[in-house]
Amino acid sequence: MSSQKTIVYLTALVAVGIIVVGLIAAVFHSMILAPIPVIGGILAIIVLLTNKGNFPHTTENLEKIMFLVTFIIIICSFIMLYKPI
Repeated sequence: MSSQKTIVYLTALVAVGIIVVGLIAAVFHSMILAPIPVIGGILAIIVLLTNKGNFPHTTENLEKIMFLVTFIIIICSFIMLYKPI
């Protein structure tokens, strides 16, 4: 049980890292990347809710969906940023 909580907190720390890196990239590079910190914040909340009450099954499904959405937005952001003019 303790190792599961540790993994949840480390995953939440990764989501916080997504927020920080997304904000830095949005401020210094392009505002096209602005949705990434928002999605990272939602993801951090969802990950932290996995230890509370009856939420684990629901939050795990939402977590998978949010990781997929974040990955798609990162891909789209890179395509939009680095397409030839």
